[in-house]
Amino acid sequence: MHTSIARHTPMTRDQVLVAHAAEMIARTSLSQEGFAEALNRSVQALAPAKAAEKQLPDLAAMARTNDTAAYLRAASAWMKRVERWLSGDVELPAWLEEPWVMALDGDYRDRCVNELAGRHGLIGARALDALADCPVTAFAQLVTRLGQAVESGSEVLADGQIDLADLPHLPNFIDRLLAVESRAHELRRLAENVRDQGPLMRVVG
Repeated sequence: MHTSIARHTPMTRDQVLVAHAAEMIARTSLSQEGFAEALNRSVQALAPAKAAEKQLPDLAAMARTNDTAAYLRAASAWMKRVERWLSGDVELPAWLEEPWVMALDGDYRDRCVNELAGRHGLIGARALDALADCPVTAFAQLVTRLGQAVESGSEVLADGQIDLADLPHLPNFIDRLLAVESRAHELRRLAENVRDQGPLMRVVG
């Protein structure tokens, strides 16, 4: 079962990003090299102009060429750059936040988004599109997150209360509740948007 990394001192946004990536690499089968490749794809997809300005390689495009030596040099240089970001030797640039988050997998992405949003009293909910997004998938994710919250909450509430004895379990419990809030908010907003468009569509029709 996952337990969140305990953090006793305030962290900057870039430190939060690095902490979630490091936790994912340590706890899953994804290697540091795998994360670096995922980050490179995210950078090229979300910030291609910035990548070009910073002369960052497009490893996927280079892999489709026959210049193996050039690809290996670029991949090695990119890997070292990511290593320096992960180690904290080099500060993570602000423009890299969105690609970095997108390079995280599943629950790690959700927890990172919720932690960053929570700094402003918000929850990390996406805006679902009625046509582009599948509401059944979103609902399934909500049910999954709810089950995880129930499992985590059963440990915390085993004695019928939440107190200092539950401190080791609280970070994970809070993460699970935030994930439920996010998915519920996404579905609620989608339902509200469709509801609010209904009268307009009937008038137009």
